[in-house]
Amino acid sequence: MVKEVSAGAVVYTKVEDKFLYLLIQNKNGKHFSFPKGHIEKNESIMDTAKREVYEETGIHFEFKSDKLEVTTYLMPNGIYKDVYYFIGEASNQIIKFQESEILHAGWYTYDQVLKYLTYDNDKMSFIKLTKRLDIK
Repeated sequence: MVKEVSAGAVVYTKVEDKFLYLLIQNKNGKHFSFPKGHIEKNESIMDTAKREVYEETGIHFEFKSDKLEVTTYLMPNGIYKDVYYFIGEASNQIIKFQESEILHAGWYTYDQVLKYLTYDNDKMSFIKLTKRLDIK
């Protein structure tokens, strides 16, 4: 069995007592998800999450928990993929998305995230991670 591993993060910010979450829409497939990407050689999953979020959106963030959620799925090419998601608070709010990979990126409310996320496993990770910090 061939397996790929990626890491990313559910990143939030607070605007006028309201939590907003960072979502991206991928060019390939047009699906909505959280920023994530492949782990590079000799890179930790936390380092990968920070790098990928920044590369895809221009957003820096601080981890708010060392707890993570892992989703596993079978990709159309027959490869299984594990994605490790962390949760963190954004240090900046202005998005500069990577146009070569990302169609759109933005800040969304909790309910909007659940509406727009394409995959149920991402929704479950989002619910679990935000519940740990009691943010909604």
